[in-house]
Formats: sequence, structure tokens, C-alpha cells
Amino acid sequence: MVMPGNEDSKARRFIDRIKYDGPPAGPTGEQIPWLVYKFPYENLILGSQLIVNQSQEVVFFKDGIALDIFGPGRHTLSSANLPLLQKIVNLPFGNKTPFTAEIYFINKVAKLDMKWGTTDPFQVTEPRYQIIVGVRGFGQLGIRIADSRNFVTQIVGVLHGDQVSDYQRVSSYFKGLVLTKVKDTIADIVVNKKISVLDITASIDTVSTLCRKRITSEFDRFGIEVVNFFIESINVPEEDIAKLRKMLEERAEFEVLGDERYTRKRSFDVLEKAASSEGTGGTMGAGMGLGMGIGAGAAAGGILSDVTRQMKVTPPEKVVGQTIKCSECGFENAAGAKFCSNCGAKLETQPIICPNCKKENLPGSKFCVNCGASLVKIKCPKCGFENQPGAKFCSNCGNKLG
Repeated sequence: MVMPGNEDSKARRFIDRIKYDGPPAGPTGEQIPWLVYKFPYENLILGSQLIVNQSQEVVFFKDGIALDIFGPGRHTLSSANLPLLQKIVNLPFGNKTPFTAEIYFINKVAKLDMKWGTTDPFQVTEPRYQIIVGVRGFGQLGIRIADSRNFVTQIVGVLHGDQVSDYQRVSSYFKGLVLTKVKDTIADIVVNKKISVLDITASIDTVSTLCRKRITSEFDRFGIEVVNFFIESINVPEEDIAKLRKMLEERAEFEVLGDERYTRKRSFDVLEKAASSEGTGGTMGAGMGLGMGIGAGAAAGGILSDVTRQMKVTPPEKVVGQTIKCSECGFENAAGAKFCSNCGAKLETQPIICPNCKKENLPGSKFCVNCGASLVKIKCPKCGFENQPGAKFCSNCGNKLG
């Protein structure tokens, strides 16, 4: 066998023994994992000995076409066991006949610990709180060469003349494919299946299975079998976690305040600011605080009165002889009813406060009896939440109304 390193002898002599035992050990003695090895010599002769180790497969390549394949064992090359090559070069019968071909050794051992991960978070809309958050995913991939002929045909162009290609290079080649499928799958589950990013960890097995199905068809095209695919973690950056935590706190606060949460919260904010502005800043400040306190007290009294009227529920005994009109179907229900006897919709039991003149109106009223302003709730076009009449922003998602 011609030894590497002598280019003149490589050009002149023919190879009579073909074998590859894998790359040399690393600096600490570990075996470097390899995937495909291109034999450096193409000048061959019939009768040469081809030795294929266990877990290897050899592909003969000629004029851009993957031809004959040899499995483990010792093979004496002849026109009989190179039928596909024979058709191209018309090999004569007999030993020592020269011919040329490229030879690729393929490692058939499965590589199960190939790591993958998203370099940067990708953006999705959190379905529960309707805000955009970043999501990251990390996991592990295992592959094995299932179709050596297909693999060499599809991947040989990425070797760029090197003799050895390892799993890391193939992993880098397919990294974009894997990450694209993972991102698309996670985004689809979060947005279309309405699974919150805070709860998606509970569905990580399902997400892994879907991702594996989506990448398998792509790897199959290159003759590669996906042995395993796992998502080890799906997480959200800390700054987005803080954003979600704030949303949770505000949601809890709004639930305590009730349906009129946006209006009431803003009213209490005004009261708090008015109270904090009194009696600050020395003698002059005290005078200003006193003057402002008088005005603020009047304003606060008006606000407090509005808040009290909004929070007041008309007791059943005060609506005796009156009816409650269903806002859904318009049916007149008996006083004190909580659900419409015609369509089953929940009835308004609180008086409706006119946003224009603050006059109390009967539940179910469409227009104010005092000024004629509309009392119909405003539906948010973004999240569908029904806001109180006169609202300018959605109290559920903050979207501008009107």
C-alpha cells in the first residue's frame, strides 16, 4: 500500500490494499468520533484487498455517482463484485487491471449525544397574557447513517477536499434545520394550541415527539436516521419572567377590584396621589398643601362618590315591579333574576353608571335616561373583552378602543 505524504508515488503507483481504522487518538488518548472518510488514493487495480471493519461500510464513487457498496469483511476487488462500476468503466476480466474510483468509508455507529440549542431567544405571543416573550430550547439529538449511498451522494459536496468528516461537522451542517423545526413547533403549540410558556414544560414529551417527526423527514432525504431526539428544557429569559410576574400581580389586583377594575384602579390612584401631596415642604409647602388639600378633598369626594355608586348593587327589594332586560336577547326578566329565562345569559344586576353624566340607570339599559348617552359595553377588537361604556382602553389587555 502506498503510504500518505509522498505525492509523486501517489500519482504513479496503484493501491493493492484498502483499509481505514479510524483517526488517531486525541491528545489525552480518547478516540475521535468520525463519520465519513475519503480514501486519499483513486488509482486502484483489480485484485486489491478491501478490508472493511465492523460498523463500517464502503462506497465506491465515480463521476459523481455512488456505486457499489461493501459491508464488513475482506473483499478481493473484481469485476464480479463491482457490477455498477463495471457498467461505467467497462472493466476487463482478470487481475491487476488498473482503474480509478473514489472510495468512502462510512461509520455506521449511532452517535447519540449530539447537543443542540437556540443561540438567541425567539419571540412568541404568550396566549394567557397576550404579551410577546422570548423562548429558548435546548436538547440532544442521536443519528445514524442508514443509507450510505444516499448519504455520500448528498453530503460529499460539503467535505471540501478533507479526508475525514466528523459528527460535529454534520451537526453544524444540519443545525439550522433542527433549530428551524424546533422553533416552528414550539411557536405552533404556544400560539395555536394556547399553551402558556409557563406551562409548556409539562408538555415537553409531546413537543419532543412532534419535533422529531418534523425533522425525521428532512434527515431521511440525506440517508440519515434520527435515532433519538429530546428537548431537555424550554425556558424564558429572566427579563420576560419579570414581565409575566408583573402581569400576574396586576391580574390579582384587578380580580379583587372586580369588573370595573381599570376605572376603579385609576380612581384609587388619584386618591392616593391627592393624599400624598398634602403637608409637604415646610411652611410654604404646608400652605400649598392646605390649599391643594381643600381642592383635592373636593375632587376626592367626587371621585369617591363615583366609585361608591359604581360599586353599589341595587338590592332586589328596590326593583320590585321593575324588570331586567337581557342585554343578549332583549327579553324582559323579572326583578331579581340572575340569568335570562329566555336565552340563559347572565343578567346585569348592578345599575349602569352613565359615563357622560354619572346618572344611575337600570340594569340592561341601552341609553342613559338623563342624557341619552350610549350604555352599550364596548367589545375589545383584540382580545374580545367587554368593557364598560365610555372606556377608551381595554381593561383586559390595554388595547386602545374606538
